[in-house]
Amino acid sequence: MPAALPTATALGRRLRAARLAKGWTQAQLGELLLESDDPNTAAPRISRYERGMHTPDLDTIERLAKLLDLPAAYFVANSEVVAEAILVISQMSPRKQKEALSLIKQLAAERRTE
Repeated sequence: MPAALPTATALGRRLRAARLAKGWTQAQLGELLLESDDPNTAAPRISRYERGMHTPDLDTIERLAKLLDLPAAYFVANSEVVAEAILVISQMSPRKQKEALSLIKQLAAERRTE
């Protein structure tokens, strides 16, 4: 019986979803990341990240985020709500980002007084 695949981490699940949203294979993303045309090394690396077998270093996360047009913080957020908030806020204009931050601070202050 083959060994069970490792459970994907939040980073792995988010990376896979972002890659699929672009319509890319693991080999395509890996080739862009590694600037290589060797799918024998590119695809397995992305697969290991997605399955949670390896965690990319911060520099690699930043390069992946740039390739996928997403903020790096999205991949390392500690909860799904925070990750989604990062995505939503990152898509706003700078003025709207400031407004959103102000509202979030307001909500946080209200919670402390309850």
